[in-house]
Amino acid sequence: MIDKARLRQNALPLIMGALSAILYCTAAFMPFFLVPVQVSGGRKGFRAMLASAGLSALIISAWQVAMLASGSALSAGTLAIGVSAPAAMLFSLAFIAWPRLSRMDFASRSLVGAVVASVLCLPSFVAAAGDALVHDMFVAAFEKAASTMGIEALDPAMLWTIVKSGVLSSFGAILFTFLFASALIGTRFGGNGQPPAEPIADPASLPPRLSGYRVPGPLVWALLAAWAGLLANRFFPSLVLSAVALNAALALSICYAVQGLAVAGALADRAGLAPALRFIGPIVLILLIASGIAGLVAIGLLALLGTLETWIPFRAVTKGD
Repeated sequence: MIDKARLRQNALPLIMGALSAILYCTAAFMPFFLVPVQVSGGRKGFRAMLASAGLSALIISAWQVAMLASGSALSAGTLAIGVSAPAAMLFSLAFIAWPRLSRMDFASRSLVGAVVASVLCLPSFVAAAGDALVHDMFVAAFEKAASTMGIEALDPAMLWTIVKSGVLSSFGAILFTFLFASALIGTRFGGNGQPPAEPIADPASLPPRLSGYRVPGPLVWALLAAWAGLLANRFFPSLVLSAVALNAALALSICYAVQGLAVAGALADRAGLAPALRFIGPIVLILLIASGIAGLVAIGLLALLGTLETWIPFRAVTKGD
């Protein structure tokens, strides 16, 4: 006889793991493939999150091998990048939610998780970047897309060099962005920190609500040092300094941009604009991010606002409030 209670308990992790794999296997929704795993952890606990991550990694690996083999594109480089990258990101997302790290703040956990993911899959990306089959696949895909869009004037080989160098130089920051955003979005869909309907034996370490999000004070010096390193690299070029400083500056700027968003929300709430901001804020933010330069400026201003809160307590409640 089927134990219905146990079936309900295990259904969500399995569904979220399968959904994660399905999202990864689609080009349009691949950036969101970590979100269902975070939802599983938020609603059912850490072990459920591990089950979802494991199932997703298993399905993705099998799908990648089958697709590459059927298209005669199976090589050490394509297999390494197709299997190791999603597995490393799933592992790192679970690492960020590890209950034993609950005393560490979310921003620091995410930064460490990005380092773990980079160490796990950077060798595969370096190997894939030098794989002739990966190069040929990229050129073929670009030529097909360029022909469809009517932009055939661009040189695929030159674009491959630009993309390869850009991805490798900012690899850690890219992984951090995926992990950080997925944890925030998944927690939002998973209940946004609200107490679960049923008690969880092993609650995952979830991000705080936006209103309670804060970056530890000492990290501001790491942010300033990273940007100073980028400035120094202009006068004393160094590949190692450039890569470390760029990744650190981008990742920490994102941390402080989210803190700036929290500050903006608190100030709007104090001015009585919170209901309107909750409605139009996400729409405006998405439009700004999608607008290119304007989006970068907006994120920069939010990062500046978040950084200033290190010294100016914008969210402190005064007697006059």
